[in-house]
Amino acid sequence: MSHFARHLENRTIVNPFPGIAKLEAALGRTVVSRLGANESMAKPASPLLAEWGEALTELARLYPDPYALALRERAARLHGVDPSQVVFDAGADSLILLALRLRCNAGDAVVCSAGTYPSFRYFADGIGARAMEVSYQQEGIVLRPHLERMCEIAQAERAAVVYLANPDNPTGYYWSQADILALRQRLPAQTLLILDEAYVDFCVAPQDAPPVGALPNTMRLRTLSKAYGLAGLRVGFAIAPEDIVAKADQIRPQYAMSGLAQHAARLVMDDPDYARSLIQATLQLREKLDAALRERDLTVLPSHTNFVALVYPGADSAEAIQRKLLADGIAVHRPSHPALRHLLRVTAQPQALSSKVLEALAGLA
Repeated sequence: MSHFARHLENRTIVNPFPGIAKLEAALGRTVVSRLGANESMAKPASPLLAEWGEALTELARLYPDPYALALRERAARLHGVDPSQVVFDAGADSLILLALRLRCNAGDAVVCSAGTYPSFRYFADGIGARAMEVSYQQEGIVLRPHLERMCEIAQAERAAVVYLANPDNPTGYYWSQADILALRQRLPAQTLLILDEAYVDFCVAPQDAPPVGALPNTMRLRTLSKAYGLAGLRVGFAIAPEDIVAKADQIRPQYAMSGLAQHAARLVMDDPDYARSLIQATLQLREKLDAALRERDLTVLPSHTNFVALVYPGADSAEAIQRKLLADGIAVHRPSHPALRHLLRVTAQPQALSSKVLEALAGLA
């Protein structure tokens, strides 16, 4: 059984605005006149019409389905779970915050890698959790999350949450299905594992297949930002046991994901070739970028994502190259965490293969 924050454990919070889709399901019929939602009239003609057309303008005018039920069904079919094990929200960041709100009381320990995706620490600090950071494990040039040490701290501190990005951001490291299942087994039963799989769509090799289904006391986060090209619309979902999803629905901002975002998500999820072709093109570009950087004697970390991470001798040299690129209007990412300031992260985009970018990354420009 999952554990929740103290104020949520024995309390059911009822959503006062469950939306038209839930109402229609309860009635067993279509609502033809939305006279209770206090939505704007369709006239006078919206200035959006000329840019968006009638269909998208109407989506903008109407309140969305707060539960994104149609998307839950699609995601459930794609991932072999029940719709009751899927919850949608406004991107993976919103899901991280939702998971922390579900599980943490002020002062509770949460565990993560020192320098991993910084939104986790940002949200953990905001809710008053006590963040325990674990240094990355280095083997040769490879930097990977130290799972054994994370488990030790989680057990010693009775951690409420452990956060693991897999593949990792910003290093690109990927743990196998067996490693993830072993991690879940070693963690305390009451510890919620936030498994951030934002980049797992790029793990296409058979040996890289992620775990299947909902894992015990785990929220597996997915995003439509990377492999579906919807970063600007903020669409993400979590796969989790039914009791976690049910409690999440009680405290989630119900209208956080717009009707436009839901409509776009349905279109891309229903196209069997779109994500597949985008992923394949991205992987081909990443391999070209990796090879071009190695040809210039740069140290490139192995990646299972849509980016590559470069290792420089120190933070000063990485910063100098980043500043040189910024002076030319080119933005690459350097982690803000002191432990990883010697890295630069470069997204696999066509512009990254330009000689200007490549020479600058190599310190030759």
